[in-house]
Amino acid sequence: MRVRFCACVGVALLLWTSTAAAQDWSDAERAVIGSLRLNQQPAAVPDPSNAVAANPAAVALGRQLFFDPRFSRNGAISCATCHDPGKQFQDGVPRGTGLATVERRTMPLAGVVFNAWQFWDGRKDSLWAQAMGPIEDPREMGGNRTRAVHLLAAHYRHPYESLFGRLPDDARLPANAGPLGSPEEVAAWNRMDAPTQAAVTRAFVNMAKAIAAFEATLRHSESRFDRYAE
Repeated sequence: MRVRFCACVGVALLLWTSTAAAQDWSDAERAVIGSLRLNQQPAAVPDPSNAVAANPAAVALGRQLFFDPRFSRNGAISCATCHDPGKQFQDGVPRGTGLATVERRTMPLAGVVFNAWQFWDGRKDSLWAQAMGPIEDPREMGGNRTRAVHLLAAHYRHPYESLFGRLPDDARLPANAGPLGSPEEVAAWNRMDAPTQAAVTRAFVNMAKAIAAFEATLRHSESRFDRYAE
């Protein structure tokens, strides 16, 4: 991917510095230029840790979850708040803002399926692991795991259970609990037994896998380089 990017940058610089010479490309050079179009990119490597990554039903569920603000603490922030579809799934500002302003720019999600590592520092190795982070981050969405299960049970039970099997019994769960939440949420989480914690975490991971299935479909629009290459 890095070699491909460097090659594309090199060709783009040639186009920028010598438009007159652009009329004189050899057949071999034209072939190289054509090979760098976005629609010539090889298929992404399948994620072996996400069995529903290419499932259309998971994509549909993930799309709904991506735009649903109810998973945030204040009920007003969704994944799409910072990952705006009109801006190639980022926000166009220097630092992302959810419940608070974070220290880094929001990453664009168009083409994110081709990344080997996620986040600017590469701290996650899958799209679904990336999707879990902002939901629980107190500066971003500020949600928690049992809240997510309650919402899945109330609004997405059928599509979720069609893909992943039964949800945990949400009637037995506290309204707000998670290992990464506020002190009160962590205390509520620690009062839950280990099998219940595991079941809630599994449902939360499955939710993130559906979001990842949707994110994997996001692509860049045609670029000026693509139009030139055509």
